[in-house]
Amino acid sequence: MPTILVFILLLLMFIATALYERGRRKQLELPSLGFKGIWDSYLNSVTDAFRANAAIQERCRKYGDKLFTFAQVGQWVVVVKAKEHVKDFYNAPEDVLSMEVAAEELLQLHHLVGRQFCDETYHIAAIKTSLNQNLADILPNLVDEVVCGYIDVLDSQLGSGHDWKPVRALDTFTRIICRSSNRVFVGLPLCRNEDYCQLASQFSSNVLFCGPMVKLAGRLFQTIFRHHQRMLKHLEPLITERRKRSPKPHDGTLENDMLAWLMDCAPADREYSPESLAMRMLNVNFVAIHTTSKTFTHALYHLASKPCYIPILRAEAEKCVDKSDPTTWTKEALGRCVRLDSFLKECQRLNGMGALWMPRMAVDHFTFSDGTKISPGTFVATAATAIHEDAEIYERPLDFDGLRFSAVREQRNDPNDLDTFEPDSDDDWKHRLTGTSPHCLSFGGGRHICPGRFFASLELKCMVAYLILHYDVKTQIEGKRPPDEWFGPTSHPASNAEILFRRVQ
Repeated sequence: MPTILVFILLLLMFIATALYERGRRKQLELPSLGFKGIWDSYLNSVTDAFRANAAIQERCRKYGDKLFTFAQVGQWVVVVKAKEHVKDFYNAPEDVLSMEVAAEELLQLHHLVGRQFCDETYHIAAIKTSLNQNLADILPNLVDEVVCGYIDVLDSQLGSGHDWKPVRALDTFTRIICRSSNRVFVGLPLCRNEDYCQLASQFSSNVLFCGPMVKLAGRLFQTIFRHHQRMLKHLEPLITERRKRSPKPHDGTLENDMLAWLMDCAPADREYSPESLAMRMLNVNFVAIHTTSKTFTHALYHLASKPCYIPILRAEAEKCVDKSDPTTWTKEALGRCVRLDSFLKECQRLNGMGALWMPRMAVDHFTFSDGTKISPGTFVATAATAIHEDAEIYERPLDFDGLRFSAVREQRNDPNDLDTFEPDSDDDWKHRLTGTSPHCLSFGGGRHICPGRFFASLELKCMVAYLILHYDVKTQIEGKRPPDEWFGPTSHPASNAEILFRRVQ
């Protein structure tokens, strides 16, 4: 009897999957490469799992600017590359092409972060308004923690001498970035608490690793890792103490940090619970630490493997900010570091988040400008790597050119007086680190452009400026950059690579 039940169950699964796959391919009617059959998305996804970037690049070369489909496990993704299609894609309303629904499906956020977080998104308002409006005010604390982080975390590994010392880059600078970010998020002394920092740093990697599996495991993720409970343990005393001083939300008397802004942005008709605030703080850390540490590590690997950029960026930093007194650094002074800005933007261009980026799911029928229709339940994403490496868009697209974007800006403007730039020039804005376009997708675009990109840019510039003013770096094998690591269509900087450091004498 059990054997018969198992057979029937497998048969039903086969029939359901066959109907799903056949209907999905029929409704899309878009080109694809690979196996042509009932189980094609599974077979193609397996064969492309270890070469997803190359496979997507092959399809982009074959189909040009046409839409095409790419297989992921159990599903087909409509891939967007042409400028017109990208504009259609990222300007579509959320109730037609949804980022939130795509994130929920891919990462199972209701299980990982809780339904309340997904249903009430007031944390986005705190980032768009409070954080961005207070960048100049929070900069002194940010710079102070960057300096303290370098001293406590990096210098402790280098010792007292001036010899070259190997440092495991990603782990080291994730710790520093976690501290500096949380100096702005929760302030002292919690931003330096080792358990808190470890929790904030590990949450992002656990979510990305476990998200696809949680669809099967339900609430097992929360039970095993207990991120929420641990964050609540750290934040609840702080929230309670602040409530005693300021019992009513929205009265503007709390500290000037992310926790205060979250408390202030919570819906006025309900209590801003510690549980809700703790989960939002986890997710603010998830975005800030994951993206910033990856971009910084990529930049460090380029600096170390291409040391010719160090004197160029160092000379600019010495001209714009005071090496001996970081407390005098200003947002405007860092903004004048146009070559540093360009260097970081080039790092994002060549070393982004992956070959497929900005996922959306169709929750209603959607028609592209060329007439192509997609049905509800269809995933859509941009071929970000292919776009960023397109020879029709970028000259020598596979070559790293740290001054690629600053060269354009310096032709038209005085780099020492960026405040005089003419605002009617779209070219200057799109060549800045925080600028986006259909050809530059690192921070997304359209309706869901990254609201925290200005803070990320400021933190990255602080981190790299302090680095080049106080340290020399190089790779262990001269000129050889640690290769990126790929997991399906997602890329990461080399996780175990060591970079050689020494203090500037």
